[in-house]
Amino acid sequence: MANNNKKYIPALRFPEFQNDGEWKTCKLLDIAKRKVTKNRQGLKLPVYTNSAIGGVVNQEEYFDREIVTKDNLVNYSIIEHNDFVYNPRVSTAAPVGPISRNKLDKGIMSPLYLIFGFHKGDINFYEYYFKSTHWHNYLKAKANYGARFDRINIATDDFMDMPMPYPSLREQKKIADCLSSLDKEIDATKRKLEQLKEHKKGLMQRLFPAKGKTSPEIRFPEFIGTKEWTPKQLGFIGETFGGLSGKSAEDFGTGKPFVTYKQVFNSSEIDFSECALVQVSENEVQNSLQYGDILVTTSSETPDEVGYTAVVTNKNIPECYLNSFCFIYRLFDDESIDTKFLIYLFSNDAYRAAVVRIAQGITRFNISKTKFKEIELVIPENKNEQIKIAKILSSVDKQIAEYDKKIKALELHKKGLMQQLFPKL
Repeated sequence: MANNNKKYIPALRFPEFQNDGEWKTCKLLDIAKRKVTKNRQGLKLPVYTNSAIGGVVNQEEYFDREIVTKDNLVNYSIIEHNDFVYNPRVSTAAPVGPISRNKLDKGIMSPLYLIFGFHKGDINFYEYYFKSTHWHNYLKAKANYGARFDRINIATDDFMDMPMPYPSLREQKKIADCLSSLDKEIDATKRKLEQLKEHKKGLMQRLFPAKGKTSPEIRFPEFIGTKEWTPKQLGFIGETFGGLSGKSAEDFGTGKPFVTYKQVFNSSEIDFSECALVQVSENEVQNSLQYGDILVTTSSETPDEVGYTAVVTNKNIPECYLNSFCFIYRLFDDESIDTKFLIYLFSNDAYRAAVVRIAQGITRFNISKTKFKEIELVIPENKNEQIKIAKILSSVDKQIAEYDKKIKALELHKKGLMQQLFPKL
């Protein structure tokens, strides 16, 4: 592909189209027709929603519950397979609302959505075009936000007057095929990632004892016949410490690093380069972090997500503190347990089940330091066995991280490619 900055010519263009001149443009209404068929007959069709991330999805599956009552569905609009739908609800992922293609079967959608179908052009090409941001400025110029800050209002006529690129059908298909092949690579990599995650999950279940057992299903040859794992109550082998206390909003933004709630929730090991900053005076009593500390989240919206942990595996950590929505669990004897092993000890099924049992709340669930210390886990006495388990699981984690990195790189490449394959109108 060669660079070309002429008006209505994409920045990147396939060689065979270099001499085709400028792209034609048209209005959306020239190549697509609005769909206004209502579900007057009360057909029993699935109810869809248009998600900014997932596109057109089944509403019950997306929200995991029924959102609308059956008697309201007569006013809903019918959407056919391959129709497009605009959702005027704005979000970070969709600053002017998403336009998505319905790849599901026939269904119905809220009358708040605008549905249209193409009768000219390559629909794959236009599906990718709506994933770019080139059409956003037009909607921003024509729309108003009214009383609802999370939803923009745009007249149907203005929406259907949206300027659209219209190169030759051959070039449309070429662009769509290029982006489609990239999508296939991304999807294939995601499948491999999920397979690795399932592999790790299976390994964890076999490398750690099942509920009520003191020996795992599989054991490395050198440890077969040795002492079974020992049940240990966390309060007998370690102590808990609180995170930051007595801080106001003015204390944050400058000063010394502290680990955020998000860091603990999203990672099994702490990356200190991602820390936020807080003011801590020299005579102030706050608990600073140490090598081997287990950081625990105290609160979440579901019991399944409370008590997430991250381990401090960096031996040369800077002076660093912990956010107030987490606490520190610190072993009395940090030489008896391998630090890397702690990552997996505090993420295996036995630990997660114990946390769910002690989580308390109705709309938000919490665990106390006292209840946390009552948790009993089985641990191998032989540190070499701990190290061996951690090494095996860590190698899988490295593969997972590599696939995750590859997916992010491919998605970034696709995003940049899309911005250049479509000219700004």
